[in-house]
Amino acid sequence: MGQLLSHPIEEKELDYKSHTNLTYCVGSMQGYRMTMEDAHNVKINEHENLAVFGVFDGHGGKNCSQYLADHLPKLIFHRLNKLAHGLHHKETNQLDIKKVFDILRNSFFKVDHDLSHQPNLMNQGSTGIIATILDNYIIVTNTGDSRCILSKSGVAKTLSFDHKPSNMGERVRIENSNGYILNNRINEVLALSRAFGDFKFKLPYLSSSRNKYIIENQKLLNDKLITLPPELFQVTVEPEIMMYDMSALEVPEFIVLACDGIWDCFKNDQLIKIIRDKLCLGWKLNKIVEYILNDSLTMANNFTGIGFDNMTLIIIAIHNKEGQTIEDWYEMMSSKVLKEKGL
Repeated sequence: MGQLLSHPIEEKELDYKSHTNLTYCVGSMQGYRMTMEDAHNVKINEHENLAVFGVFDGHGGKNCSQYLADHLPKLIFHRLNKLAHGLHHKETNQLDIKKVFDILRNSFFKVDHDLSHQPNLMNQGSTGIIATILDNYIIVTNTGDSRCILSKSGVAKTLSFDHKPSNMGERVRIENSNGYILNNRINEVLALSRAFGDFKFKLPYLSSSRNKYIIENQKLLNDKLITLPPELFQVTVEPEIMMYDMSALEVPEFIVLACDGIWDCFKNDQLIKIIRDKLCLGWKLNKIVEYILNDSLTMANNFTGIGFDNMTLIIIAIHNKEGQTIEDWYEMMSSKVLKEKGL
């Protein structure tokens, strides 16, 4: 768990913004950690048919997560904005989902590659989760154990899965690349099986001609060098991508994006219930985010280790029904939850 402060730093960075089609609030807090290693970023285009939300949970230092916050959402936004611009001007009737997935996946690989050339990052790493709202789709791209969920009539729907060494598919890749798992950690060190950075697990010798990492002198078969693509490293940056189609399914009540410090304190359904209960009391998103961050501090437990991490949380409300404002959304959510409670 590393060194901790005797008293938490409770100052919070809150960013609450409302647009025509969506409203969001980002909240972050250092807590008991010696430094703040979380980072985040948000990009929304002028037509509001593209929004990119990113949360990055660093370890070993703050430089890696901050580099990701500065570069990854911007790169994804730039590449996808061209597609969104075409949709807005009706140059195409249908979004090319394969192209979107390729852009998201390749952006993760590119930024990790660029990160390998930054100085003094050998022992640093970070998770990365990006929630993209593009036209009628919510697309979540995840590497690590930050998490994204959405609320469907009060039920939590998971849009990402944590990447832990104990997962069988992750374990097979780790052991096939000469790694081992002990105490649920790769080589007894890292508790994540996918991450940006952590280049000592990727052996950062880069072949500029093929734009991939090469593992040399690790495995030989018939005296031939076996090379591993980045997807097969002990710790890979390859993301998993999940999509939610709002045109085929109902528009979610809201989306929650957060680092693992939040999810250590709250189960998915529990956090959805807290948010909905506060909405029915007339609370705004910024007050709810601040409440959740404060509540996480009360859960600090020396035995379990929860509640001591940096905390970052984003709540996103989508109110794109014709004529619906954020105030209409607040009223709709309050009435809906009160009706469910029989009040």
